[in-house]
Amino acid sequence: MRRLSSLLAIMAILTILPVYGQRERNVVYRVGVGEFTYKPAAEDNASTAGKVLKGVAETLLTGQTARHEPQYADAVRASILSGLSHVYLFRTFDCATAVQESAGNEPVLHAEGLISNMSTISKVVTTKDSKGISHNDTYYRGQVNVIVNLKDVTTGTVVDSHTFDAAGGDANWLSSRDKAMTNAIEYLSTRITKHYNKLFPLYASVVEGGNVKKQKQKEVYIDLGELHGVCRGMHFDVFLSRTVAGKEARTQIGQLKISEVEGDEISLCKVTRGGNEIKSALEDGKSLVIISR
Repeated sequence: MRRLSSLLAIMAILTILPVYGQRERNVVYRVGVGEFTYKPAAEDNASTAGKVLKGVAETLLTGQTARHEPQYADAVRASILSGLSHVYLFRTFDCATAVQESAGNEPVLHAEGLISNMSTISKVVTTKDSKGISHNDTYYRGQVNVIVNLKDVTTGTVVDSHTFDAAGGDANWLSSRDKAMTNAIEYLSTRITKHYNKLFPLYASVVEGGNVKKQKQKEVYIDLGELHGVCRGMHFDVFLSRTVAGKEARTQIGQLKISEVEGDEISLCKVTRGGNEIKSALEDGKSLVIISR
């Protein structure tokens, strides 16, 4: 069931990507970042408004106080730009016009959207010192909700529309509103990078087997390196690829982690799962597909 779920997820991604994304491995996209309008959830569509307002209602029931923070709109947009800039296959620009003029033959995407919530919630915590004297301290947690629409500039079609909810958890109650909002905004950037790296993954092939121990493949070399922006610690899934009724079918058989980036187009990876299966596939000359996680 897990293998079937992985295969269905990959097929779903391929169906929403532009056609040019299916013709060539590791296509680099020029991404222009446009306007992100701040429109509080009460003015937005019912589903988004309901989600945010429900959170506000729950906050009030717990005795906490919520407050809108519209002054952070520029910082939120900058966080979106930063998150997109760290996607492996994106070359991101803060100007849609400039990106179209400089793109050449590279595909061009445009990111724009809506900031539906920027707020802090606060709570008062009462403690007693060693003398039994009570002290009231106020703590804050930031919340940011953003809808990012990614469009193919050539066709005008929406490649992906995703809602990002960034909020500090119970461990992220901080001593000021500014710290709380900064924390949520930084988390937003991380979530954006993770989402689009998964949606636009890097593909690799095994170019040579490395160390083998106890009949298990311990290392392999893949054809990704500095030119692709990879780094130590990156994780990959390993799929066995075969043809069924004229269609490609993939079965996940293992996982890798980059140990060392050793050149422009080569990295040494540690096999973290599936050493037996990977060794057998390499010895039998079977086709393996490596996809970033």
